[in-house]
Amino acid sequence: MSIVKGNLLLLLASVIWGTAFVAQTTGMGFVGPLTFTFARFLLGALTILPLLLYFEKNIFLKTITEPKSAILIITTGFALGFGATIQQYALLFTDVSNAAFITALYVPIVPLILRIILKKNLHVSIWFAVAICLIGLYLLTSESSELVISFSDILLIIAAIFFAIQIIMNDIYIRKNKSPFTFAFSQYSIVFIFTFFLAITLEKPTINNISIEFFEIFYAGSLSVGIAYTLQILGQNKTSPAPAAIILSMEAVFASIAGWIIINQSMSLMKIFGCFLIFIGIIIAQIFPLMKK
Repeated sequence: MSIVKGNLLLLLASVIWGTAFVAQTTGMGFVGPLTFTFARFLLGALTILPLLLYFEKNIFLKTITEPKSAILIITTGFALGFGATIQQYALLFTDVSNAAFITALYVPIVPLILRIILKKNLHVSIWFAVAICLIGLYLLTSESSELVISFSDILLIIAAIFFAIQIIMNDIYIRKNKSPFTFAFSQYSIVFIFTFFLAITLEKPTINNISIEFFEIFYAGSLSVGIAYTLQILGQNKTSPAPAAIILSMEAVFASIAGWIIINQSMSLMKIFGCFLIFIGIIIAQIFPLMKK
């Protein structure tokens, strides 16, 4: 697979993720966020299962039982599960554009984690990018009448941190293993099991209620999870981190467009400018370090 094809896979993933924000928002009329999450990740796992059986059936058990691979899979699965669940809960209280652009903060968060936790050296522009993103976040998450960050915004920031961890763990895994479908299926299964038992305990889901939201769950499950997250794994395997992160962050732009076209959600000028600053910060965080090289 060439770098161009890898970039195209990542771009397609960002399109699916962006439009899936609408499905995630409109799909909780009759089910709770935990039920929506376990149902979509179950569909995601079932979607990727045929590819796993066809390409990696003979190495599946060996991969998931190898200690280092198992730790990476479990850690990545829980990071993805916490991120997706918290994001889904936050969508009860905020709109598509707001959720998408705050979630995109995982891009500057990734280098911060690399520097603070993994002790990696960072280009000085990273800190400049983080400052711009924080200003943009303040504008995006604040109303013009009272500049107060809402509870849903805090949840989305936490979700962005978990997504950043998932991206880092994803890079670590694909550098050491050649089993992307095993990795994808195992992640989705972990999230499904984790959220299923929480949903049974806290939300008491019914098959009838889930069937009412079937289209939204199908789109967010089979497409956003089963296809898009797998495209992320395959694309990052052939694309360097800088362009990959920029392409994936385009999900915020596609989400805003989808929210405007499909469910007629609008944004104030302050929020639009906040989105613009966050996007500029994301680009700076990835492009400027390359200029030095």
